[in-house]
Amino acid sequence: MDAPSVDAAHFRHVVGHLASGVTVITTGTGESRNGMTASSVTSLSADPPMMLACINNAVPTAEAVSKSGRYAVNVLGDGQGELARQFATAAADKFRGVAVHPGTLGLPLLSDALAHIECEVVEEVTGGTHTIFLGRVRSATAGNGQPLTYFRGGFGRFAFASDDEVYGRARELVLSRAYPADKAVPLEDLATRLGVDQAAAFYALTRLSSDGLVRRDADRGYVIAPLDVRTSDETFDARLTVELGVLALALDRITDDEVAGLRRRFDAMAAQLVGDRFVDFHGYLDANYALHEYLVSLAGNPLLTATFGRLSIKSVMTRSFGATPSTSQKFVEVQGRLVDAIARRDADGARQAAIDYCEAAKERVREILSLTGGHL
Repeated sequence: MDAPSVDAAHFRHVVGHLASGVTVITTGTGESRNGMTASSVTSLSADPPMMLACINNAVPTAEAVSKSGRYAVNVLGDGQGELARQFATAAADKFRGVAVHPGTLGLPLLSDALAHIECEVVEEVTGGTHTIFLGRVRSATAGNGQPLTYFRGGFGRFAFASDDEVYGRARELVLSRAYPADKAVPLEDLATRLGVDQAAAFYALTRLSSDGLVRRDADRGYVIAPLDVRTSDETFDARLTVELGVLALALDRITDDEVAGLRRRFDAMAAQLVGDRFVDFHGYLDANYALHEYLVSLAGNPLLTATFGRLSIKSVMTRSFGATPSTSQKFVEVQGRLVDAIARRDADGARQAAIDYCEAAKERVREILSLTGGHL
């Protein structure tokens, strides 16, 4: 017997219960550019890196992607519901008022998106009213934050609020040195201190491990990762090496739009400092990381971006700078010099500002470690 058919409206209602991430697919050919909000996007393969994007054939973006042979996946953050609606609504210029910069493939990327993935189409598959574009990933960058999700016809934030709250309190325990460096964190003890069950405490430990604040030891379980001068120096020197390489490779071809992107990220970071105190340390940390990750991405080299992501910069800064609410405006000033030098395409000035920032960061960690017995 033939299976009974499913009404299209009923089907849309049912599949609306499947929560999915929200992206904006963008592409461009010549002077034109197209974009649309899409949730039918997923990773297809890790080796080689490939993405799948499913686009309604009635939407101009489908034809534009097919014609250009390229598309970018702009992953939206949890505060970008209006941006999703803008690109989901028919308009003569969906990009109006939206900050955009060119990607590695020359595609228009939404500058404030949570992540960007640029793809070259290797195959098109027609399925009913849609075309499935299989894309080989050529560039991928990501910032920090929570993704926007689509569920039952609306946009929202996908998060487990209670788990996030437990993780935040566990993080404060580690940063306040409630557990000594290189000592195990007993799961039962952490759960008792936090007043939660062991499952919630375990979730917090796994996130702290991702942050680099704890590490998994085969014999002892989760152990507080120590921070000393050597670890700090090696980390900041590694970041400097990557950034000097980026400046050498890309400074001459950085566009004015990309400089504007740097300035926006710098301004967001600077706003988190008043005098010599953090307004919001974690806000500063995220903004600082976003600034330097964006700088590295300007080289258009995925290997450099991936290398930067593996440096545990945020962990080192959290363990050191986060130990005190005070800091110095000199960190903002030297990074401002770096952005200004890049805007002037001043290679010597940019290189010196990057070196000065590295040395200032290492010196500040030394000052903090001197107050805590040499390690945190």
